[in-house]
Amino acid sequence: MKHHRAILLNLILIASIVFSGTPAVNAQDNEIVIDSAVEWVEDRSIDSDVTIVSGGHLIINGITLDIADDVTIIVEEGGTLSVDNSLLNAENPPNGLAGYGYWDEENRSAVLIPGSDYDGPFEATFTSGEFSSFYGSQAIIEGQEPIDLNGTEFTLSFDENADDVWIGLVGYGHQSVHLATVTMTPDLGSSITYDAIDLQHRNMMALDTDQNTCNFVINGEASFDATSMLGCEIDVSGIMWIIDSDIHRVGPIISNENAFLSIDGHTTFTMSKDDHDVRAHANSELLWGDYVNGSGGLTDRWELRIANQYVQFDAKDVLFRILKMGPQEITSSTYSSDENGIGMIAGGEERVVGIGWADGTEWNEQALIEIIDYRVSWNMDPDLPNYGVDRMPVTMDQQIVMDSNTPYIEFISLEYSNSENEASTSAGVGMIATIANRGDAPAVVFLDCEITETGQSTDVGSFPGGERIDPNSEVMFQFQWRHYSEENVGITCEVLTPTQLVEDDAFGGGSASANSLDWYQPDSGDDTSILPVIIAIISGAAIMGLFIYRSISQKEDEDELF
Repeated sequence: MKHHRAILLNLILIASIVFSGTPAVNAQDNEIVIDSAVEWVEDRSIDSDVTIVSGGHLIINGITLDIADDVTIIVEEGGTLSVDNSLLNAENPPNGLAGYGYWDEENRSAVLIPGSDYDGPFEATFTSGEFSSFYGSQAIIEGQEPIDLNGTEFTLSFDENADDVWIGLVGYGHQSVHLATVTMTPDLGSSITYDAIDLQHRNMMALDTDQNTCNFVINGEASFDATSMLGCEIDVSGIMWIIDSDIHRVGPIISNENAFLSIDGHTTFTMSKDDHDVRAHANSELLWGDYVNGSGGLTDRWELRIANQYVQFDAKDVLFRILKMGPQEITSSTYSSDENGIGMIAGGEERVVGIGWADGTEWNEQALIEIIDYRVSWNMDPDLPNYGVDRMPVTMDQQIVMDSNTPYIEFISLEYSNSENEASTSAGVGMIATIANRGDAPAVVFLDCEITETGQSTDVGSFPGGERIDPNSEVMFQFQWRHYSEENVGITCEVLTPTQLVEDDAFGGGSASANSLDWYQPDSGDDTSILPVIIAIISGAAIMGLFIYRSISQKEDEDELF
């Protein structure tokens, strides 16, 4: 029994050692999980994801780290990554080239074919890569007619007199031309295939021809200090510092909304994979130090972008447009607010709102929202202005609220024109409604009234109101209320709000009530009240009798005539 117990204890001890010795490995998918302070001080290669969870801190210090394609190093919120004096290399870095799409000779993308390396005739075969094509493109050799291209490869032939020659590459409609490899095949000798990026080139960007790479996703904190990075992508939603580092074939670094990205010291970018080294959300914080060098040439240092930006109105069907929008400072088409009062800028598509040019200068959008038509039932009169500000700056906020130059109505009081507590069903009673406009735009409003006790509509003629109420002013509407039953009831009136509003009370409104009155039927024996009626009846009868008499006489005269 003791022997079996000893074996069992030994098994438990071995198991505990195995599991406690590998706390950073998830057995299910071989993911490396960093949940405490861990330092890597020896060169290594990784082919599985690394996740630094909250409370974890991975220090990569003085090593070369090779990272396989599709590997993601994730720094979760609360986690920290520190890379010092190290080399971070994608095992399969971008090895192709992409053009910028310019046709003019100065900015045209081109590669140099080393013809001086060959004594005899040779051919150069260009391939675009698995995910690209030369369709609609042209190859341009100085002094020759452009060569139309198609498919995923083309071949150019050179004679024995060929020297080094630049081959310009342009795409249809300023489309970027992609180049993966160039194979040099002499008449005598073996072929040599070059990755496009290894050839001398101008006005070209780096290209991931297989569209696979490694990724750094920073949701917590990360720092690169005196570090060289080749390939991979960096996506920042948290906080990141890059100091005195070399960033090669990486850009653009993505800095998302509310992220913080500081690039400082003598950091240098080369061969970004887009026409800018950093792409930052307009609402992120980007610091670019004075001694930082971008990729240069036609690659800008940074771009600020924003997507799904919208204007929030209080009403639907508001028409507006954007002036001086984008780097070309164009005037947009007309946009309209939807049922929720939301008007998308540029249809919600991502657009550039700031650029740090390669030459060190900057451009920031100074766009304006222009109201074309902002009408509701309170300002339908052409003499009244549109609601909203005529021209309002487009800020970098995701939501821009258009809530100025609109009315705000308050129902101050509803009173009787006399102080009596009763009213005649035949005469009615005079009413005075006091309405105020606390907003900063005029309005024309109407009232609807009902019996306070029953909620039934009551006779106040047509809808009272219809007078212009200017900002910061009050008006009094006078109207007659008639009720035809002998009872004690009061009246409640409310401001009719525009159906175009998203929220009924967005422009104010409200209601007010007057005290109940005793409605009475006038005494039928009252001569002063019935005499006019009697006179009217007698007069009507006399007029009718005279009309009948004349009609009969005229008929008799006509019969005698015929």
